[in-house]
Amino acid sequence: MTNEEQQSFGEEVIERVAEWNEDAIVLEPRSTFNRAIIGSDTDYRIVYSVKRIIDALMEDNEIDETDALEHFEYNTLGTFRGMQDNNKPLFVHEDFIF
Repeated sequence: MTNEEQQSFGEEVIERVAEWNEDAIVLEPRSTFNRAIIGSDTDYRIVYSVKRIIDALMEDNEIDETDALEHFEYNTLGTFRGMQDNNKPLFVHEDFIF
């Protein structure tokens, strides 16, 4: 899927979620984070792929994977740690270890 297709899919998910949960938290800037949206859950919260977030941060900020991961952990995950808001997004690690 191209960046443009990912961006478009992300916008579609946000619009669908907003119909049921107008308070769902959407990450900004959307031009970066919408490419990482993989869907929503049954409580109408946005679900993001951690790998896609890291990839988008690397591309948009011209940084390496280590710096992108650090940025994500501190600036994104750090924002939601301890937050009791039922509208906060979900972050999925798509790697499986067998």
